[in-house]
Amino acid sequence: MTPTMKKNKKSAGKLTAATLILLLCLLCGINGSARRSEARIYLELDSPNIRRIPMAIAPLQPLCGCPTDEECALIGRKILLDDLEFSTFFELLDDQTSYLEKPEACALGKENFDFKNWSLIGAELLIKAGYSLSGDKLVIECRLYDTLAGKMIVGKRYRGRGKNIRLLFHTFANQVVESVTGMPGEFTSKIAFCGRLKNETAQELYSCDYDGHERVQITRNRSINISPAWSHDTNKLVYTSYRNDNPDLYLIDFVKGKETCLTKRPGLNAAAAWSADDLHLTLMQRYDNHSEIAIIKAATGAPLLRLTDSNANQASPCWSPDNHEIAFVSDRNGTPQIYITTSQGGRWRRLTTRENYNANPDWSAHNDTLVFTSKIDGVFQICTIKPDGTNLRQLTYAQNDCEVPCWSPNGRHILFTKKVKDIQQLMVMDDKGRNLKQLTYDALDKKNPDWSGNR
Repeated sequence: MTPTMKKNKKSAGKLTAATLILLLCLLCGINGSARRSEARIYLELDSPNIRRIPMAIAPLQPLCGCPTDEECALIGRKILLDDLEFSTFFELLDDQTSYLEKPEACALGKENFDFKNWSLIGAELLIKAGYSLSGDKLVIECRLYDTLAGKMIVGKRYRGRGKNIRLLFHTFANQVVESVTGMPGEFTSKIAFCGRLKNETAQELYSCDYDGHERVQITRNRSINISPAWSHDTNKLVYTSYRNDNPDLYLIDFVKGKETCLTKRPGLNAAAAWSADDLHLTLMQRYDNHSEIAIIKAATGAPLLRLTDSNANQASPCWSPDNHEIAFVSDRNGTPQIYITTSQGGRWRRLTTRENYNANPDWSAHNDTLVFTSKIDGVFQICTIKPDGTNLRQLTYAQNDCEVPCWSPNGRHILFTKKVKDIQQLMVMDDKGRNLKQLTYDALDKKNPDWSGNR
């Protein structure tokens, strides 16, 4: 393995610098990329039966005059294959022995190959990609073609460091999904979660890529840390820590490279969730020996509103996409159920009526649907429901608890935890409960995952 391809083992102190690198390493495209107003949408996502589009990804070639790096070529192609398979939009024709075209350097332009060589094997879409790796400097050029129309749909060139190869190819995979569906991909997003090793007291925060790769430890305070939540701009993360014996709410600003305590009100300050504009946070706080839902300023932690007022416990708030409503959990009627109130407080309505334990709601901005945990026949399962109480669906039928679900940035997938061989692992499935995939396999017990937007 070349030095530039080695996995970058970052410490928490290096996380800010890494974030800045990711923000700076992208360059948008080469000419020929179709304007959004003129782009053809190849898949209608509202259709009840979406056909997977046959796609081929040609072997990656060095850009003209550049040396061959087989490892770079194999890694880059594998990333594209994995990303686009995960999207569920494409039927990937991965058997290279069926390819009629012999790979040649400098053959990215459509004048250098015959579209029939690809349409004859059934490929309706084709990705051609090239790379240049010099020391730690990596350049990739990627093009997406419609083989039937004989035209380029989009072409991009990106520059970055060799260790950021995954980010560069994830970025183009995002562009492919958006060009074909009109919907952004998910591949440059991050997952934050709590992790604890067996027989250890400390529970630290970690992050990883959407696919479980590139795990990074965020906190190292040797305390109990819970409930991470990304801001929508992905530059900040709030979480609760017991480091000073009280569950206080902290904010990490990755761009500024600093951490601040937002609120240390006596008692619980937990399960914070960002408003759609990232200006406010709603969270659980302690009032009169029970928990209520409150709203504070995200920048300073200044209190704005006590949203609920009940003798029961309230928990796990989340905002509606338009900021007008907040869903939360309450046991005011004897068992935990999901309720919805306005973001000004006052009126509320009960959302869930089935089962005796419903919790952990998360509200998708893309399909106006809430995902939540429901205890069914003694096992926690993942369900979805519309905010008017209709279209209740059970998505998992597992023997082990499936807990704390959250939506992907484009609403196409759901992330949650499930115990596998006595370890809580990260799992993901599509929004219909299909295509279940285990993301992590390590020894950390994982809790409270949260999925960021694209970076």
